[in-house]
Amino acid sequence: MTTPVFIASQLGLRNLFVTLQRTVRWRIYLGCRLTTVGMSILIITGLVVFGPDQIDAALAWPLLLIKVSDSIGDLFYARLQKTERLFAFGLILIVVAMASATTVTVVILSTGAIVSALWAAAVVSVVGTLVTIRVAAAEPPETATEVQSRTSVRAEIKALVSAGVPMSMMQGVYSLLSYVPLVVVAWFGSPSDVGRYASAAYLVVFANLVGASIETVVLPAFRAIYESEGHSALRRRVKRMCVIALLSLLPFAVLALFVGPWLLSAVYGAGFELSRVSVLYLSLAAVCTLPTYLASANLLVLNRYWATFFIGATAIIVVLVGGGVAGTFGMSAVEAGCLSVFIGSLTRLAGEFYCSRTRSKTVSASR
Repeated sequence: MTTPVFIASQLGLRNLFVTLQRTVRWRIYLGCRLTTVGMSILIITGLVVFGPDQIDAALAWPLLLIKVSDSIGDLFYARLQKTERLFAFGLILIVVAMASATTVTVVILSTGAIVSALWAAAVVSVVGTLVTIRVAAAEPPETATEVQSRTSVRAEIKALVSAGVPMSMMQGVYSLLSYVPLVVVAWFGSPSDVGRYASAAYLVVFANLVGASIETVVLPAFRAIYESEGHSALRRRVKRMCVIALLSLLPFAVLALFVGPWLLSAVYGAGFELSRVSVLYLSLAAVCTLPTYLASANLLVLNRYWATFFIGATAIIVVLVGGGVAGTFGMSAVEAGCLSVFIGSLTRLAGEFYCSRTRSKTVSASR
């Protein structure tokens, strides 16, 4: 319940801080984030207090604190990301994750109380955010160019919100996209089919996690290439990196084709065995997913935020149509779901490359 509310309200400010080609002062970024966090708190509190009786308030409050802490920390990560202090960025994330896992495990084993474990996780999250704020506060001061390019506070807020709305919608759409293939499986199959698909889909989930990490690393570098060498040079660089990524990952897709069915049944049991066709679609989807984040970073640097949203919305439609057609014409539910994942990944990759092409109006304006 808390996740979609915070995704919708965050406005993608971390990526905007790194990529937005308008000077917006840090205090405005921070003010926007604190405002949206406050709105999210009110929404979640209203849902807990006035919502269905099934909502457990004891669970909701520590989860809300975790979301608030993570949301504020996420914006301060942007300062580390923009200045390419990626070692500190990654180290904080790793230490917080390990501390959270260890703390929750200890509390669960010693007390068996889930609520206590959530409050322990919330404490770790708050401490991690405070550490992030402390480390990120060492950001260098604004350059003379940034100071001279300042506009009014109202204009900067308008620019931030105008870019943040499509960014927020894009993040919501891509979150939804990860669940749509599950709908296809449930549409044509049984609960056991859903379970078999979900157990294998972690391959694509892992690819998304790796891709998101890669995007975090390359965004500042892509921004620097764009500012120093221009749009065409950046697009060529991204295209070359995507081709290298695809060629490098294809052997793993072939390996998954032979090992995947055996591995799933060995880990989860005989009931979770998938056909080689299903594994092939999933492995190809994972192969397409990694370069997709490179192409997405390219669009973010170009500030084509609405394009990323429309690409995600189109991918959802294509996934539903493709999976629906496959299931209607006799493909098994799991295979239809796996095919739809592959179609969605391919649609995103193709759409992001198409939308990153040079626009004639942009070229004329730059001249």
